[in-house]
Amino acid sequence: MTRDIEALLTLMTIEEKASLTTGSTMWTTKSVESHNIPSVIVTDGPAGARGATIPGVGKQVATLCIPCGSALGATFDAPLVEKLGIALGHQARSKGARVLLAPTVNLHRSPLFGRSFECYSEDPLLSGKLAASFIRGVQSQNVATTVKHFVGNDAEFERHTINSVIDQRTLRELYLLPFELAVREGGTLGIMTSYNRMNGIYCAENHELLQRILRDEWGFEGFVVTDWFAVTSTKGAARAGLDLEMPAPPRAYGKVLAEAVREGQVDEEELNRAVRTLLTTFDRLGALDDAPMEAQAIDLPEHRALARRAAIGSMVLLRNEPVNGTTLLPLTASAIKSIAVIGPNAEQARIMGGGSAEVQPHHRTSIIEVLQKRLGDRVRIFHEAGGHIDKSTPIIKTRNVHTPSGEPGFDIAIRDGASESGAILARITRPDGRIILVPHNDPGVPSSGYNFTATGVITVESTGQYIVSLVEFSPCKLFVDGECAIDGATTTPKRGTAFMGNGSEELTAVIDLVAGQSHEFVLECDATKKQWFQG
Repeated sequence: MTRDIEALLTLMTIEEKASLTTGSTMWTTKSVESHNIPSVIVTDGPAGARGATIPGVGKQVATLCIPCGSALGATFDAPLVEKLGIALGHQARSKGARVLLAPTVNLHRSPLFGRSFECYSEDPLLSGKLAASFIRGVQSQNVATTVKHFVGNDAEFERHTINSVIDQRTLRELYLLPFELAVREGGTLGIMTSYNRMNGIYCAENHELLQRILRDEWGFEGFVVTDWFAVTSTKGAARAGLDLEMPAPPRAYGKVLAEAVREGQVDEEELNRAVRTLLTTFDRLGALDDAPMEAQAIDLPEHRALARRAAIGSMVLLRNEPVNGTTLLPLTASAIKSIAVIGPNAEQARIMGGGSAEVQPHHRTSIIEVLQKRLGDRVRIFHEAGGHIDKSTPIIKTRNVHTPSGEPGFDIAIRDGASESGAILARITRPDGRIILVPHNDPGVPSSGYNFTATGVITVESTGQYIVSLVEFSPCKLFVDGECAIDGATTTPKRGTAFMGNGSEELTAVIDLVAGQSHEFVLECDATKKQWFQG
């Protein structure tokens, strides 16, 4: 049912309108019940529609995991990418979402760009054409895309504050082109700004980008949303044309924007423009008529076939030289007696990146498992992990830890107040070493004013010294077999780069573990003062 957006604008107060310009939670917009405006769910991301969850936090719902952006770029197959977009649009709707935070069209400009795997290519034309195809597919399912990150966000160094200095010709021919094609050919209904500055001005408040180029020149009709926590100025963002600040709690929009309008710092028409844009887009998608729904895990064979086709299409055989007069490939399975598999990812299914590109896949099968199933017991398979490729200490995997009662993962007891003797408010579990608590993600978890202990039992295969580490959001201590191994509570550690700069630097310790012996790991966390993320 189409809504009269202009009539809605005249009926709403400044505070009601401003509330629509910010998030209600990590993954939802605000609702205005008095005007029958529901909350809208947005979801990461480039690898699949995860739903309104954070990896490792709360209940995870399985979804389709597609090959990464760089793999899709290597296919040069725009029709296939459009079909994958249709599949992801369907998966987004199965999670109750109306906005998919994808695709990523930044360019491969540096080998140190940590999110380059999300991006299609170093070629702006190829990136833009594939993005347009992806967008058409997703939006055919009445799900908006948010092409990201607009613009010049192509490196990791100081990515929240760095100033990308780009001359006009380079800006137009390289960095802007994928976004232009996403708008002009794909018809994207959303754009996500980047953290960085572009020629001295933060992208979330850059009038030249958001108004003159995006809207006036390209004819963009959708909404502009920040990357998470990326807005810096209320007046600057509103005047530049930013529509939505994510996530909650608001820092520059919401109540702050309402106050700026009341005080005359921001014209009310700028607020009206943002709300008009958001409501018009949501109405176009049918989101304003949505009823709340539970996220569903829908595993379709046709979706799996598309993902497999894309993975195959991303690979290029460079050489297949003869050995004794016969080409080496394809291998003759019946002639194989043993196989050596080298590399740290052979035993674990490393099928995606982290952060925005992490989902709970329907299926996760390692290379070793595939080979064992394909070749059977007659072939001996040898594996050597080789070097370690993790930037920091890997998280404790589900297969390596169980609760005191024998269930996979960590058992978490949440207690009222600061004392360990406080009343237990809730008991929850976490499947691995990401012990993160967020209000509303688990029943009984308050915003603050509590403490918790997470307990897990770990058994190792080899006796020796092991490195344990801790990255914390709130004051924590890690105990191993009753002894404090890491103290991040007595002295506050420096802020690090984890989780968009909200986590501490990595604290490490070396401990001795004995093969076959159960070792108890206990994390104590003080969540009495800080709100939102804990752990």
